[in-house]
Amino acid sequence: MADDQKKIRKLVDGAKFAMFSTLNEEGQIVSRPMTPQEVSDDWTILFVTQRSEEVAVQSEGRAVNLAFVDGMDFVSITGTGEIRDDVEKKTELWNPANEAFTEGGPENPNNVILAVHCDSARYWDSPAAPVALVSMLKAAVTGDKPGSGESGTVAL
Repeated sequence: MADDQKKIRKLVDGAKFAMFSTLNEEGQIVSRPMTPQEVSDDWTILFVTQRSEEVAVQSEGRAVNLAFVDGMDFVSITGTGEIRDDVEKKTELWNPANEAFTEGGPENPNNVILAVHCDSARYWDSPAAPVALVSMLKAAVTGDKPGSGESGTVAL
């Protein structure tokens, strides 16, 4: 795995939430927080939701975006959504948080796995807040642009 992919993987693996964005019927971007349940080696990220939820309806076979934040590090991942009905996998992923947002456990056919097949990621690896502040103050005095850390686009 390339260094850029390792940076992205570290942030995604440690994330408790992702902002999951889809397009609604009017073409507007809609985002909601969701908890990633698993990230596979082939960059498929799994979530549990209900088939009737707008995130599932708006994701099946369509382009989606996942945004992750950790302190001053940011990752935006593009991919395609897929609904899966795998009861065995739902049982493996099932946890108390799923109970809070769904009904009937992994056996309920309305509870589904929402898989995102990731295509690419854009990351911004910013300096810690004190370093960023010093960089902005220096830029204000010198007229230069502040150092913004590293960024890049990575195929997944």
